[in-house]
Order: sequence, then structure tokens, then C-alpha cells
Amino acid sequence: DDGHVKARLLPDQEPVNTSGQVVQINSLGFRGEEPAWTPSPGTLRLLVLGGSAAFCYDVTDDGHTWPALLERELGDTLGMPVEVINLGLPGYDASNSKVNYMFTGRALNPHVVLVYHTWNDLKYLRLFDAQDPGMPREFLSGVNAGGKNLSALARFFFHSQIVQRVRNVYLRVRSERRENAYTSLEKEGGSAHEMPSERALGLFEQSFADIAAVATDDGVLPVLISQATLAHPENLESREIRLRIRNNLVGMTQPVLAEVWIESNRRIAAAANAHDAIFLDGYGAVEPTLENFKDHVHLLDAGAETLARALGAQLIERPRFVELAERVRHEGGAER
Repeated sequence: DDGHVKARLLPDQEPVNTSGQVVQINSLGFRGEEPAWTPSPGTLRLLVLGGSAAFCYDVTDDGHTWPALLERELGDTLGMPVEVINLGLPGYDASNSKVNYMFTGRALNPHVVLVYHTWNDLKYLRLFDAQDPGMPREFLSGVNAGGKNLSALARFFFHSQIVQRVRNVYLRVRSERRENAYTSLEKEGGSAHEMPSERALGLFEQSFADIAAVATDDGVLPVLISQATLAHPENLESREIRLRIRNNLVGMTQPVLAEVWIESNRRIAAAANAHDAIFLDGYGAVEPTLENFKDHVHLLDAGAETLARALGAQLIERPRFVELAERVRHEGGAER
């Protein structure tokens, strides 16, 4: 538990991923090497804010996350030292990342902040349609209420890794039933066939706008990125892909989810435009195939490499980013 954002990973642990590789967790509770609080002179520092799609647990190793690949991509292209610090954490939405930036990110003195969110924010949209005017407490607190009212023994089983593994096996076994119910293309699940309200979508956009505004006030260049996903309209006819998309977690049928995602991209771009931030197209950058994605948003090695290359190329095309890099280079006395 963290006193500001909903949680961080336990510092300095060394979990092993499904590829048998250690995932390095630094003293701040985030993925990657131990960062210095201030970048070295002449080093361009970028921060990544996001959820599990930025954390990249499903890639081979630390060097294959898209933030790590982006660091190498930009360093090679610019011909100067570049750091990309990954502050993404599974479960974070844009509201959590906003707090994470204010209490951790800004203390790392970045030049650029990259915001990569959509999926976790969509999980909250139905809350706004189900309650009276006002903010649902679950959204304001940023705390997942799941399991909070369970006994100590029940919480142990709820959070233990062996139970999660058993659950995953169970979900695979029942995928046929799931395909015939909630993840079908039919109008099932109450309001699952309806678009979220303007109120809900407006708050989604506001979270991105808030991060852009706060970063700008700090003299940091904000970069808002639409999130890559399998949930494209052209994938609706593929049963194999539909079974990888956990749309039941966001309370939407897959056709609605695909439509909401496109609208979310528009909202992110609008927030960038309104607050003089840079908008990058991550959604269109990664082909929505099972070669690139494990599921709805979690990238495999090929997808992470594609996204990093695309984001690097788009950043180099933005004059404001290149001018910032040149200023950092000049201040550090770095040679080309």
C-alpha cells in the first residue's frame, strides 16, 4: 500500500516471468534499473506512465519492454544519452498515474512524460452510468475494492499465486461457455451493448488533460499516446481473437468495446490538443494480431518492438521534441 497512489510493488524483489527471466524491481517499486533523481548533464530523460501494458510483464525480459526498446531507439536516432524510466504498474489507470506523477514522477526531474492508458480506465466507465451524479468512491480512491470485505483466510486465498493459477486454468476450460455468453457479439450483459455516457467519457478525457496540464506547469513536455489493442473492428469475426479479449471486465460487448476504443483515441487526441501536448498514435501503430498481443492490450516481444519503433519515429517527427533534445544536448555539452 502507498499513501498517495493505490499501491506499488514491494521494492527490490526479483519475480521470475513465464520466460524464466528475472523482472527487476527497483527501490521505488517499479520495473527497471535504479534511477538517479536527476539525469546526468546532456541526458534526455523520459518517464512512462501507464498500467500493465507499459509494465510489459509478458515480454521476454527487461530489455524487451517497449519503454526499454524506445530508450535504445531514441538514443541511436538522436546520437545522445537517453533514459526512459518506466513508472507503469499493473492496475494503474490514468487517474492513478496522475497521482504517481505528482508524488514520484516529477521528483525524477524528467524532460518528457509519456502517458499510455486506455484499458484500465475503461473498467471504470460503467460506474458513472450506474450511480447518481458525483464521483464513485472507487474511482476517487484509486483503490480496488475487490476482496476488501473478506476474512483474513479468504484474502489469503484471494491473493495467493496458486489460486490465481487455478483460476486461469478454470477460465481456459470454460472459454467455450464464455464465447456463447458474454463475449459473444450479441447484446448481452445488461447495458453492455450501449455506449458509455458523455459524463463517463468526459472524465476519461479529463484525466489525460490533467496530467498534461500538471506536466506543462512543471516545464515537462507531455506526450499522450493512444493504446494499442486487439479490440479492433476487423477482429470481431475471429473467434480465436475474441476469446483473448476480456471485455467482460469493462462491461461492454466486443462491438461496443471496439467503438469505445476509437472514441477514446479521439478523446486522448483532444486532451493533447487542448493542453499543447504531443499526441502519438499507438493504436494504429501495432497490427492487431496474436503475434503482437497476448490478449486485449498486453504486448509480446514483436508487438513491443513495433510499438517502440513507431513511437520513436513519431517523436522524431515532432519539432518540439527534437528542439527539446537539442537543448538538453547543448546544456550538457554533448557532441553529435
